[in-house]
Amino acid sequence: MHNRPIVGTTSCGAAFRQGAAVIKPSDKLKERIRVRGHGLSPSLMRVLEYMDAHRHEVMAMSAMELAAAIGTSDATVIRAVQAVGFQGLKDLRQAIASSLGAGQTPADTITRTVASIKEHSATAVDQVFADHRETFAALATEEARASILAATEMLSSAQKIGVFGIASTAFLARYFALSVNRIGRQTAVFDACMAPLPEQLLEMRGVDVLLMLAYGKPFREATLTIGEAKRLKVPLVLVTDSKDTPLARHAAVTVEVLRSHAGHVPMHATTLVCLEAMIFALTAQEPPRAISTLEKLGELRRSLCK
Repeated sequence: MHNRPIVGTTSCGAAFRQGAAVIKPSDKLKERIRVRGHGLSPSLMRVLEYMDAHRHEVMAMSAMELAAAIGTSDATVIRAVQAVGFQGLKDLRQAIASSLGAGQTPADTITRTVASIKEHSATAVDQVFADHRETFAALATEEARASILAATEMLSSAQKIGVFGIASTAFLARYFALSVNRIGRQTAVFDACMAPLPEQLLEMRGVDVLLMLAYGKPFREATLTIGEAKRLKVPLVLVTDSKDTPLARHAAVTVEVLRSHAGHVPMHATTLVCLEAMIFALTAQEPPRAISTLEKLGELRRSLCK
């Protein structure tokens, strides 16, 4: 997914722009320090001021680690947190996460994720498994299966497949292109990694079908790539997290692949499974082409060992 700050939304807890002003969500920590701080001891205020100034660090540190950083005791850290009305560090972290609202920077995303789980590593692992059970269940529906098959049919008709992925999906685009090359199909990758995206888009002239990995709201790289594909009459297969995205209006086939819950760190296992299903389906449609290409690959590899 290509993350960008989101403005113009009125969803609960989200920052939004009105003219030049940005209205932010309620900041419980700062407000409680303002209201209750005047009656606290200097040692407690020092703890609270550190937490206010180092919010992302607070999300990842235990009471003992905070105490070491501040130069106090872990008991003083807990007393400071409770002195301004929080039950404990977990309650404080949830308040900090809420104050960050719908920010889309990596730091904001990991903050919300950490706030949703306990400190133990085992709980974090359970969270990942729970998220993927939900997304895999959605991918296993008849509707999702039908869209994957329809996408595979379009891709199988192409002599050359274009693959688009930016930022966190760029490695998935490269993996898909490499795998498809190994079964005898040409590809062109649009990921802005090996060259600037405009230069890469010059290769769209030889593409027959474009597979696009694009999550979230439309972003400039995606719309630019779609515009070039439409100009050259290249049909689009879109893999995204919602069929309601405006990008879907331009797609011949849309494959809906959910990722983790909103606000959590984006995870790509479900997308990878979807792409591997397409790769295997393409292989099954023309086994001789795949076998011939893999035999040639084997010869090239053996030549390196001579």
